[in-house]
Amino acid sequence: MGMTGTRWLGHRRVQVGVALAVALVAAASVWRPWSDDLPDDAAFVIGDRVVTVAELDARNDSLRALYGVEEPSAGDARASFRRQAAKSMAIGIVLDRAVAEAGIEVPDATVDQTLGGFIDQRFQGDRAAFVASLGNVSTSEKVVRAEVRRQIALRELLAAIAGDVTVSRAELRTEFEQRRDRLGTPDRRRVRNVVVADEQAAREIRDRLDAGADPGRIARRASIDGATRDAGGDLGAVARADLLPEVGEAVFATPAGSAYGPVQGSQGWNVGVVVEVLPAVPATFAAVRADLRRQVTGERTEATWSAWLAERIKAADIRYRAAYRPKDPYDVTAWDQSAVAGTEPRP
Repeated sequence: MGMTGTRWLGHRRVQVGVALAVALVAAASVWRPWSDDLPDDAAFVIGDRVVTVAELDARNDSLRALYGVEEPSAGDARASFRRQAAKSMAIGIVLDRAVAEAGIEVPDATVDQTLGGFIDQRFQGDRAAFVASLGNVSTSEKVVRAEVRRQIALRELLAAIAGDVTVSRAELRTEFEQRRDRLGTPDRRRVRNVVVADEQAAREIRDRLDAGADPGRIARRASIDGATRDAGGDLGAVARADLLPEVGEAVFATPAGSAYGPVQGSQGWNVGVVVEVLPAVPATFAAVRADLRRQVTGERTEATWSAWLAERIKAADIRYRAAYRPKDPYDVTAWDQSAVAGTEPRP
């Protein structure tokens, strides 16, 4: 459990743990008013290929096994999931065709090396343990190898489409000036936070803190936040954006050495002490140059990729059955496996 009171950041659930870089994939589609004029078992049609509901379900099963992608059981969440799943499968077919057209082939040795590195890192080189883990999620090494091969091919395709993206020093300096305010370190606070279940208990703790009680000791004894309790409620140095809005407002209105709260957060009532105020640190070009170059290069790469893919999508003739048609059929945005899965919240 993460620190209570902070914004839920979210992380990908990876049951098999295939911690391989997944290429950025844009998603969009073209649909027709007569999109329900499809074979009875079709989820969508792309060109002359019919993709059945059974095929879509099988792909969803693979995502569950490889990445922990769970389909909601019912309601609007399930309907939204299935629309996004159809969209992602359609875009996957478009990309697989582009890989084939580009003549990209991934040698077995490259797959072996990538998969072997993963096994060394996550299973200390124990292949038997790796294979056993696949059985736990009802998949096989063959399925994993195919996914590894596909992701390597997509990275090669991305590199081929984007080309050699360069950013001159002058361009980088211009980007720095435009982003200077966002590149510096914002105001932060070092905080000891206590979380309790009800407002009355929080008010009693606030009275004790105002009287000079040790917030760390109180947190260890009373806080229900398991992630920070043993650390005496220490949240570390947090920016306002790291906190839920109502908690951030209370914390950042409090001077160093003073108590704040009670204020209700996502897990309970928060009360604590601002230990230290850390002022903002302006960015300097020298300090952020390397990171900024990577950021700008990535943005330009993604822009080139997205523009290219949008054209591929428009030419693909994708027609969805109404129940599977995505709400944003023309959108071209960054996509990966978690776009279908959503994120698992971590407080």
